[in-house]
Amino acid sequence: MLKREFKLKNSDEIKTVLKLGRKVRGNFLTLFVATGTNIHCRAAVVIGRKVAGGAVRRNRIRRIIFSDLETRLAVWENRPVSDMVVMVMNIPFDSAQGKSLDEQLLKKDLEKCFAG
Repeated sequence: MLKREFKLKNSDEIKTVLKLGRKVRGNFLTLFVATGTNIHCRAAVVIGRKVAGGAVRRNRIRRIIFSDLETRLAVWENRPVSDMVVMVMNIPFDSAQGKSLDEQLLKKDLEKCFAG
């Protein structure tokens, strides 16, 4: 899990990144990246109730994305400091399991957003 110092603190900071940040769209999520004012990169994950109705599902998606971001930010040595918000727009479902979350599709989409 990402440490607290690497997370955006409040809704004002998140709104600033959403307003000023560069937008990269994926199939299931949108990545907003803005120039950071802190000494290290910070991130937030936003998931609406319309996307995932239950809090358990939203928190599970948040944990998956934060763990992926933790590994990405650990190898970002010479990159500029930035603030980022990952907004989940749709949930990928595993076709074999029915309504279960497909973590691999979510991680591939995040990879695609970071590459683009």
